Amino acid sequence: MHRFGKGIGNGLFVGMALAFLLFFAGGAFASIPAGAEYVPGEVLVVFKAGVSSSAPSLAASSVNASYHRVFSALSRASGRQVAFIRSTGKTTEELLARFRNMPEVEAAEPNYIRQISATVPNDTYFGNQWGLQNTGSSGGTAGADISAPEAWDIRRTVTPGKVVAILDTGITMDHPDLQANLWRAADGTSGYDFVNDDDEPEDDNGHGTHVAGIIGAVGNNGLGVSGVAWTVKMIPLKIGDGVGRVYDSAEIAALNWILDKKDSGVDIVAVNASYGGYASSAVQRETISALANKGIIFVASAGNETNDNDSTPSYPACYNLPNIISVASTEKDDTLSDFSNYGKNTVHLAAPGGGILSTHTSYLPASGDLFFDDLQSGEGKWLSDAEAGSVDGWAIGTYGSQQVWLSGYEADNTSWIMAKDPIDLSGTLENTVVLGFPLALDIVENEDFVRLYFSADNGVTWTRVYEISLDTDFDVMDFRLKIPDGFKTSEFLFKIELETGSSGAGLNGVLVGAAGVGVAESRYVSMSGTSMAAPFVTGAVALAASQFPNQSPRTRIIENVDKLDSLRDFTITGGRLNLYKTLYQYREPDGAVEGCAASAVSPWGLLLAVPLLVLFRKK
Repeated sequence: MHRFGKGIGNGLFVGMALAFLLFFAGGAFASIPAGAEYVPGEVLVVFKAGVSSSAPSLAASSVNASYHRVFSALSRASGRQVAFIRSTGKTTEELLARFRNMPEVEAAEPNYIRQISATVPNDTYFGNQWGLQNTGSSGGTAGADISAPEAWDIRRTVTPGKVVAILDTGITMDHPDLQANLWRAADGTSGYDFVNDDDEPEDDNGHGTHVAGIIGAVGNNGLGVSGVAWTVKMIPLKIGDGVGRVYDSAEIAALNWILDKKDSGVDIVAVNASYGGYASSAVQRETISALANKGIIFVASAGNETNDNDSTPSYPACYNLPNIISVASTEKDDTLSDFSNYGKNTVHLAAPGGGILSTHTSYLPASGDLFFDDLQSGEGKWLSDAEAGSVDGWAIGTYGSQQVWLSGYEADNTSWIMAKDPIDLSGTLENTVVLGFPLALDIVENEDFVRLYFSADNGVTWTRVYEISLDTDFDVMDFRLKIPDGFKTSEFLFKIELETGSSGAGLNGVLVGAAGVGVAESRYVSMSGTSMAAPFVTGAVALAASQFPNQSPRTRIIENVDKLDSLRDFTITGGRLNLYKTLYQYREPDGAVEGCAASAVSPWGLLLAVPLLVLFRKK
């Protein structure tokens, strides 16, 4: 896999040059926050205005870069060239030190990793969409909703041509409740996959599909669920991988793509961003600012850490920009969700986010799949380096009551396991085929690496398609990865590799549980998180932009909330989204509304990192 998908960004600036200079003067070369994740050997660099167009390539050459890219749309909008640079021979810290000493460089920062605002499925797949209309059943409070039916009497459709972009894990393109509302380019493609660097942003996680259904599942079609905006066209931009990790470079690349499309005439009115992370990023902030100058609203989830964002800010939700709407989560009784972040000065409003039913796609390994091994039957479907003579390779062990593959952690070693026999995928070109297995890691970040390889020719040649270096304290997560069409042959194989450094003595290594290769299924699932709250607001932006084309959708939404005592001290507005009031002609101004404070703040803890559809979930 091209690391382009993990290391490209759209960091763009628009606005007065003075504001730009003041911002970078305050933190362009800030130290890496403690605990922040980033991709080793990769940086984002902003060059000063007026430098030669060859500056990025010359700078890349000076560090023997293996890859670099200039974000053209971002650079045009900001008047400063912004580049992504990768060097396999230098550490991130070495790259930062080199670039920060170059007189032509305005800012340099790591390629930070953020997390999809992860959500937890509950036990039911079907239920009432209480966020749209709450009748008070199932322990809820009647009226604790966004008043959607009343709003739909005013407007339920979106003006043709108005589009929203969803930055997430992709969308299930053939989901029957979403397919009709996917935006299509002239060549028939819909969006882009910045993880795998292709034009097929299929969802191998489920999170993005769930978000899309809340925004714009087809309404009144006698099927499944209804989105907030029945006819809105949605652009899937895949920036989250199979475990919900979002790389700044992928996000910036996606936002750069949006700016290009906006310049070419695509009327993108909103971006949904249901993710966040530790570190403030100058490139990320100025890219979102560039969207503001194009009239694009950026709706961001506040985060799921139960944090006060006033003191422990979540990014991108907490940038003080005129186009950002930061969204907390409420329950069906109109109280703040117990997982939700909040902030009297930083979070604008809340929206329903607890137990939200929406579209989904998922794959759970099961008997009868194209490939499946529960590791209980001893069918011998695997090869390991232990069989090739390695002393401390992979072996079958136990985790709880389950048999699993466990790596024998040995310093400065490379070990692997792989499917023994080729898997026939030749008849699956029309399907989304996914490799899935439980995965747990107890390794040293940025020193030990778990890699996944695919082969289309029975192991003659291998292509690295995924890499992760993350210590999960051996908490088990469900790993999912879409298999690209180029590997759908009759001789498909996969291999999992662990490369260790020198400082991990006493660690457990890697756990891989029951594995399977199969077709992802379209379905409906209830999930919880600020990830679910934000898309209610994004759908409202699409309707408000259609109903009041000469007014600010952000202003209409923020100034027409339902005021709630339960939110008085937890959001700027003290209220929850009310779609009816947003679309009703009369609007009573409520005063100016600000965003996150612009003063320096300490980095916050990582957003809730609970993987989706986990087999084993640590509470």
